Amino acid sequence: MPIYEYECCECCERFEKLVFRGDEPVGCPKCQSANINKVMSVCGFKSGGDKGAASSRVASSTASGCAGCSGGSCATCH
Repeated sequence: MPIYEYECCECCERFEKLVFRGDEPVGCPKCQSANINKVMSVCGFKSGGDKGAASSRVASSTASGCAGCSGGSCATCH
């Protein structure tokens, strides 16, 4: 049961959702829109070269474009 990250194309809300089944419908918790995109998660890692240095964060990016977005102000809608 993975936790996925999504971004709404209507209001640009980013949220996480625990998905029990692959066909489970997901909607925006802020505006209830079904026009959302799954985004790649930000992950942490520990470098072995710095002898225990703090975790670094990898920048997130979107998994797909937001073809249906009518707002045009989302980070994924350019």
